[in-house]
Amino acid sequence: MQSVPTVVKDLLSLGQRVASGLETYGPWLGMTQTPSSEFRRILDETEKADEAWSDAENARAESKARMTAADEALTDWLAKARLVVMLARGEKWSERWIDTGFEYRTGNVPKRINTRIKLARKLVVFLALHPEYGVPFADVTAARGRSIYERTIQARAALDLGTNSCMIKKRLRNAAKHALRRTIYQVIRTLESTIVQNDPRWLAFGLNQPTASSSRRRHVHRHRFSEAPTEPEPILLITEMQSDRNSTVAAKVDAHNFFAGSAR
Repeated sequence: MQSVPTVVKDLLSLGQRVASGLETYGPWLGMTQTPSSEFRRILDETEKADEAWSDAENARAESKARMTAADEALTDWLAKARLVVMLARGEKWSERWIDTGFEYRTGNVPKRINTRIKLARKLVVFLALHPEYGVPFADVTAARGRSIYERTIQARAALDLGTNSCMIKKRLRNAAKHALRRTIYQVIRTLESTIVQNDPRWLAFGLNQPTASSSRRRHVHRHRFSEAPTEPEPILLITEMQSDRNSTVAAKVDAHNFFAGSAR
């Protein structure tokens, strides 16, 4: 059995060997079902699809790193802005905190990104209306807050776009990979009906050298007899009455012989 790799890197390596084998021996073997030019086209499409997916994956990883950095900066800014609110509206949460964006009694920085962005927007409005509460040396100002949350929004949009692009590129790569695997299997089936198992050209295609399977023969064991069996001899059946009669006759003969010997 020939195995075709599922990992794209190994599959492309095998595809190069198969393509070389088709270009070298395909015309002589009459392998018209899979021309070398068609196989090369499928192989090239798989390579390009794999490169496109790899580029998209790298871009998504970079977008994720930028998003993480932007979100950390936003969280830090919100934590500092919360301290400013505590100085302006009291250390404990009250209704005076609501117009700053901290609408809940806990008064903590939200855990969800969407809620954090919403809070940052309200804090920017609050600091714009009350610039006296701003702390420029700590970057707690309306301008700085707007810059931070806008960068977070842009980073999240780029991450979403990169993730969608990566998913599309991956589907295209998988489709190209399946097409290449099917074509390689088609080449294998053609070789199985074209060349024998010990043909060295299997190796030229990058495939394993098939081993001849040992054929098992069914042996029917027949018993031989030196002589033909003869019919069994008839067995004489002696009934109980005949047995008693014979015994009586034998006893009389013995008695007669005894008395005859005594008279002499």
